[in-house]
Amino acid sequence: MLCFPGLEPSEADAPLPLKMAADHHSSLFEATATADGLGRRLYPIPDEVCRYGEFGEFERSRKESGQWVFWNDRADLVLAGRYHDVKPLHVELSPTYLCNFACPWCSCRTAREDWSDEDVFNHPNATESTVMRNPSLQSILEHLAAYGIGIQWVGGEPTMNPLLYPAALRADALGLKQCLFTNGSLLDLRRIETLFDAHLVFVRVSLDAATPSVHEIHHAYRAERNYAARVIENVRTLIRVRRERRSATMIGISLVVDERNLHDVVPTARFVRQCCEEFGPGAVDYVIIRPTYQFYKAQVQLGPDTRTRLQELVCTGAEVAELLREVGVKVVAPKDSFQDEGAFPASVASGACLSCGWFAEVTPSGDMVVCSDRYGNPEYFIGNLAANSIDDIWRGDQRLKVLQFAERTSCFSSRCPRNGRGFHLNRVFHAIELCRRQGRISEVRKWIEDLRMVLPRPEHSFFL
Repeated sequence: MLCFPGLEPSEADAPLPLKMAADHHSSLFEATATADGLGRRLYPIPDEVCRYGEFGEFERSRKESGQWVFWNDRADLVLAGRYHDVKPLHVELSPTYLCNFACPWCSCRTAREDWSDEDVFNHPNATESTVMRNPSLQSILEHLAAYGIGIQWVGGEPTMNPLLYPAALRADALGLKQCLFTNGSLLDLRRIETLFDAHLVFVRVSLDAATPSVHEIHHAYRAERNYAARVIENVRTLIRVRRERRSATMIGISLVVDERNLHDVVPTARFVRQCCEEFGPGAVDYVIIRPTYQFYKAQVQLGPDTRTRLQELVCTGAEVAELLREVGVKVVAPKDSFQDEGAFPASVASGACLSCGWFAEVTPSGDMVVCSDRYGNPEYFIGNLAANSIDDIWRGDQRLKVLQFAERTSCFSSRCPRNGRGFHLNRVFHAIELCRRQGRISEVRKWIEDLRMVLPRPEHSFFL
């Protein structure tokens, strides 16, 4: 087992249940705030280890970047330097790698295939590695439930596998938090009602463009399929059914942007606004907007100023942000997605990935990938979750070999996408290790405790 020097480890607690967000503004840290020489109250900055700032800086920070501290058992392992004992908060579970879109900018484009709208099991490429069958899926759900590990349903296009819907109902019965990422093209009323029956945390539709011609080009499907109109109608149906049921399931819209669809960001925001004007403010809960990323073999079209032009549309007070804010839609534009790739901090002392335990991927064959940013790469398979329990995989020789391989290749600094959750957590955890080497781990512990006092308590882990 790889381990890091630190405090004497104690037995990790069982995973804590996810709790409802607290009204944090009424009890902001007044009792234990650190005061500077001028007597001002200082607040912990969520993504800068052991640093404190004034309230205004704290308010402008991305609160989600520090909410990992609320999983006390995992945070205790971090403080003890036992990073590779951490088990996932959730997995990205792909019931199929097949997709009816062929998006050139997709992070998984080499695993996806263009195909018809139905009968996925008779697809000529429907092998054990591309389409999950029921016995494996049921076994995986049971193994995840043993640790309360949540599910992000992803793909491929997950709705191409009809087993998704009964599996989502089964996961709900097992008490698992779950959410769905979908291109929205294959939904219908019956399937949408099943998703609400499964009490998903959210359904996020990867819309990317509302204008049909732009939607077609950005997703690289044939025009006769007319997917854009179907996606638009399905978004409206999701909103209508959610309102009728008064469901707590959130609805999100995703825009991944490059030069193919940059000019359609404002029209897409206007479509979302129209939905809110028709169905009521907040009919869509959030819109997440970010530029494409140059993943392995992805074909992105980013000019020298694409990120800047997009950021000028979505920043606070800008046209898109205001269009949506006025109708109660939250705009999420992760700052790391808009920054150029940079070198990892020079203070890093080892090549070990410290965040790969927090999130994992499960492929259609049931193989578990050590990190959800490795996208089905067999070099990172740590065991088969359909055949083995989480405990068996975590204790297995294959996982140890993969962790050693990731350390030898400095995977986190050489391959990890800079806009991903793994890169962010690595940045935080390596900063904690620098504090450990400096004899400042007690400061880290205090910073973590202070974050718990001022940050909203998360309902689920899918924000990370």
